Amino acid sequence: MSQQYFYDPFGNSSDVYEARNAYLILERKKKEQKKEIKTISMTMAFAIIAYLVIQTISSSALKALNLTELYYGNPLFKYAFNILAISICSVALPFGLMALVNKKKYVRAVIPNQPVKKSVSLAWVLSGVFCCVLSNFLVSYISVIVQTFLGLKLTQGSVVETPPDSVFACVLELIALAIVPAICEEFAMRCCSLQLLSKYGKGFSIFAVSIVFGLLHGNIVQFIFAFFVGLVLGYVTVQTNNIMPAIFIHFINNGVSVVQDIVGAYVSDDTASSAVVIIYGVFAVLGIASLVYLAIKKQFKMIKNDRDDVLSNGAKFSAFLFPWMVVPFLILILLTATTIEKA
Repeated sequence: MSQQYFYDPFGNSSDVYEARNAYLILERKKKEQKKEIKTISMTMAFAIIAYLVIQTISSSALKALNLTELYYGNPLFKYAFNILAISICSVALPFGLMALVNKKKYVRAVIPNQPVKKSVSLAWVLSGVFCCVLSNFLVSYISVIVQTFLGLKLTQGSVVETPPDSVFACVLELIALAIVPAICEEFAMRCCSLQLLSKYGKGFSIFAVSIVFGLLHGNIVQFIFAFFVGLVLGYVTVQTNNIMPAIFIHFINNGVSVVQDIVGAYVSDDTASSAVVIIYGVFAVLGIASLVYLAIKKQFKMIKNDRDDVLSNGAKFSAFLFPWMVVPFLILILLTATTIEKA
């Protein structure tokens, strides 16, 4: 741009020029950041679609190869298939490739690993699990409201599950449904995605990645729960700058469902439900105590944006959601339509 001279009868032409130049630089920076957020959104949307496509192909392959009966009858095959097809190929691989495509856009390490005191880390884990428990109750309450006032039952889809029939099968279920998903999903969400978007504001990145996390879960009930859990996991990761607390929170959250499944298989469903209530009660007490401990230790720090972040939150979310996230949301609506029942 050629330099322009602005006449000012008071002799402040240079000040006017500098103000004009600063404005043009700011507008250019806003335009560049919007463009980059849209590019990141596009790659994330493709990763979400790849997640759904790979799962669909995997399910179809089971049927085409007549392996469905083996899948539901053989725990070793079932959980090995889940680890490979769902956690690794559907989640870790697409978002790992997304991170690779955007590698030049990272300003922070992809895997946050700042040292955290063990006592503080444990407190974050326990308080995080407590928040996940609250999220579970909140989603259940929302489902009751929808059923009561709209006469609609929000289900999570019909999934045929074979209960574990041996200690080996129980261990495999814990690995396949709690340990591996916690690692792969946190790598995809709180590493590849959160660290990529955090340059545009940590608060924005927590909310945006929580939306992506919800979209991976395929229906509105799980979307709401995953969104709230994503907020918890993202906040803990940002505050600790370490991925391990989020992995442990995720593992425990999934592990409770595994415990319920195992207890139900070997004792009874009523006993399993009672066990979950007891577990939730223990984590509620420990979680509240942990929140108090974190407050005393002044671990709740203000989330500050980088100085180079010039966009408003509205502009960021507009760039992130439109147009690329529209397709995953439409898919979510279509999948949800198949799981809505009349109460």
